[in-house]
Amino acid sequence: MALPGLGYEAHTWKEGLLVGHVLAWIAAAYCYYLVRKLPVGIPRLVSSIPVLALYALLPLIFNRFTHLVGLSSFFCILTWIGSSKVLQLCWSHGPGYDPWVAASFPRFAIVMTYPAHVKRTDTVVKKVPVEYSSWWNHVSKSEVWYMLAVRSAVKVAALAILLQLQYSQRRSIPLILNHLLLSIQLYLFVTIVLEVLAAIAMATFGITIEPHFDNPFAAASLGEFWGRRWNLLVSNVLRETVYNPLLYLLESSPKQGIHDQSRALDSSAVNDSKSDSNGKAHGLGSRQRSRSASSEVAAEIVSVREKEGRRFDISKLVAMLASFLVSGLMHELLVYYATLEAEWKMMSFFVLQGIAVALESTWKLYHPSNRLPRLVTTVSTLGFAFATGHLLFWPPLDGISEQVAMEIQKMLQG
Repeated sequence: MALPGLGYEAHTWKEGLLVGHVLAWIAAAYCYYLVRKLPVGIPRLVSSIPVLALYALLPLIFNRFTHLVGLSSFFCILTWIGSSKVLQLCWSHGPGYDPWVAASFPRFAIVMTYPAHVKRTDTVVKKVPVEYSSWWNHVSKSEVWYMLAVRSAVKVAALAILLQLQYSQRRSIPLILNHLLLSIQLYLFVTIVLEVLAAIAMATFGITIEPHFDNPFAAASLGEFWGRRWNLLVSNVLRETVYNPLLYLLESSPKQGIHDQSRALDSSAVNDSKSDSNGKAHGLGSRQRSRSASSEVAAEIVSVREKEGRRFDISKLVAMLASFLVSGLMHELLVYYATLEAEWKMMSFFVLQGIAVALESTWKLYHPSNRLPRLVTTVSTLGFAFATGHLLFWPPLDGISEQVAMEIQKMLQG
């Protein structure tokens, strides 16, 4: 399958990796030297169309019938993450708009090209030495480039062992066990790629990249798993491009009125305090009536806030479900790039996760005292995620998962 309009197709993974990176950096230079110089909004968006088109076509330079499916998946991620960063840049938001990032083209290109979220390392933020409670925490959480390299080497060895085990037993291994191995391999492969990029970025450009995972296998709830532990980069992208904008549009005016009343009450209290301190002439009865009215307003605000605290916020619910829907659509697109088929099971998986998170949050809201032991909730969380993944996430990929595993094994062997 050649790239439409260019008539080019990569034949080796090294060739595809080189050409893909060159095109991605050219797109980053276009955004850096042209797009961000234009007025915010529609002019930037129109000028970004060539970049968005390139990102959409980039995964198609890899022939899915050869040995490049796994590598094309990396550029599929660029299609999603990179496009979202470009759209944010059009409205002066996102990582590409950060002044420290925008001050240097290499920083800007790394941020816009790779699935990375840069941690500020300029002189404005003073770096404080981190003290770890144990050697294990030091090895597993240190962001120093050589520790990233050590972790990557260990994970490469573990991934190679799992791939060899899976390949040698591919005829007899049960499907559910195969999906379990694929889940572990997915985690290892993604973390290896991201940690290698982080180590290179730190050693070469002095850029510290935020960690993308936070021990996801310790999550005690689906909300914790998807929101704070698994693939934090995607979580941030969805939060900035879907959740926050939609929540802003859905916020109700009565709630804003309450906040306005609260600010007015605070202002009134300050003015009363100033008036009392200056000894201005106000009748005692007038001050008492004013304070009584203020107390009534304060009581009303407290009452409304308490009720809001016990009530499920429908705006947050809709924004959260929309985020899972967009995530499902983008994952479905990634599957289409690899298989040229759309079964919609991948999207169904993420929609189901969103519904489950909503039900879980509602239960915790109305039954705060009914908490199970953390071990039980962790096992049930991982069990639900894996069971639904076994039924919906992995079946669309079953036809190419073995091919991807073989590709990764060949890449690891050089």
